[in-house]
Amino acid sequence: MRNPGRKLALLLPAGMLALGLLALVWAMGIGSSEADEGTMQNCPQAGKWAISVWSGDDGTDVDDALATCNASGVAVAYSIDADTQQWSRWFADRPEISTLATLDDMQGVLALGSAGAPTSPTPSPTATPAVPDLAAGWTKIEPGGDTTCSQGTPYHYWVHPGTVNRLVVYFSGGGACWNDFTCSDPGSYYNDTADDSGDPDEAAGIFDLDNPDNPFKDWFFVFIPYCTADIHWGDNTQTYTIGGEETTVYHKGFVNASTVLDWIETNFEEPEKIFVSGCSAGSYGSAMGAPYIHELYPDVPLYQLGDAGAGVITDDFFASGFPNWGAVANIPDWIPALDIPWTEITMAKWYIALANYYSEDRWSQYNTAYDVDQIFFYGAMGGTAADWSDLMLASIQEIQTSASNFHAYIAPGEIHCITGDDIFYTREVEGVKLHDWVDDMVNDDEAWDEVMCTDCETDPLAP
Repeated sequence: MRNPGRKLALLLPAGMLALGLLALVWAMGIGSSEADEGTMQNCPQAGKWAISVWSGDDGTDVDDALATCNASGVAVAYSIDADTQQWSRWFADRPEISTLATLDDMQGVLALGSAGAPTSPTPSPTATPAVPDLAAGWTKIEPGGDTTCSQGTPYHYWVHPGTVNRLVVYFSGGGACWNDFTCSDPGSYYNDTADDSGDPDEAAGIFDLDNPDNPFKDWFFVFIPYCTADIHWGDNTQTYTIGGEETTVYHKGFVNASTVLDWIETNFEEPEKIFVSGCSAGSYGSAMGAPYIHELYPDVPLYQLGDAGAGVITDDFFASGFPNWGAVANIPDWIPALDIPWTEITMAKWYIALANYYSEDRWSQYNTAYDVDQIFFYGAMGGTAADWSDLMLASIQEIQTSASNFHAYIAPGEIHCITGDDIFYTREVEGVKLHDWVDDMVNDDEAWDEVMCTDCETDPLAP
């Protein structure tokens, strides 16, 4: 074992000379008026010796003076008296053996840095944004409160954990009603319970989290069921006359969705990316919900896909049916292009407004050329079924012309919805597979572009 006393004895004569020289240089070079007043200069690094100089008042308590080396800390200090050539010592937390009591201005000490102290300030690690700690699989949440379905039955929604801090928010579809006739037949026109949206664990498409081709297999999911007959936009209690009797329908889709967004805001500090989508009525829910989600996370990249919701409607529906949902007050009118009379809004204008206002994000639609369900509802609004396809394509073209960050994928045939179906992985148009197209969108690939069928009547995936 080495003898520390002998090592110190050898150090002291050399240290005495260096100590005096450094103090002289310090005094001549910068002077006490230029040094940082009230601090030790040249504090030692951890576990190493240094000649440190006190710049401050005469007679300062040595504990107070050495404490200014708080970034590194001092374990031991020695000082020599110039007249007597005697050494005084100071040991941290050992007053019974310490003989050095005070320091004068420009007095030097031979100081040893505390071994446990950092040699330089350690930057604080960047905190990982908080995500919810969820049980494996799908968890049903029944929020209660003001949430409800169209006939007053309870509402619920579903959440699923992920392995990356990315989030899918999915609005379920399920028809709509807006007058006495359409609201009289829930089974044909709309779902009236949350259970009608199904269990996402039994869904396919982007919900098949074991599929290696799924762009979202590692993401967190929030699934928003639909049971209010108002495309997730409503906040109204409306009375309809059905079969000669007055029936109350709770158009509270916006209330339900807002409750889910409150849960998201509480549980996700800042996702890396957010994908907002929905099928049919849920497609419109995604178009309404996306700007509200964006306001929760203004710095997070957002990607929206409206599945089978082109928004081709009749003037009569817009004038007489739409107000029954109480949706006008929920239009995101902080977007200047939507701060207009609601009767002037079209789905094309809606998408153009969103895409131009949130110009760093990506916006999109998927439709088939002859979507049987969209044509059915257009007819129920009083439209001519044969006109729907041309009107849909004209709307898409209007958006794509006015917003470079919007693209559409138009497939052949009449199949309604795809994001929750196995054909999400087999759909291919003009050599572009849909799941690859979506993957390009959410990964900001420059290859992402519009896709349009050439033979739009023949669908190779038709059952």
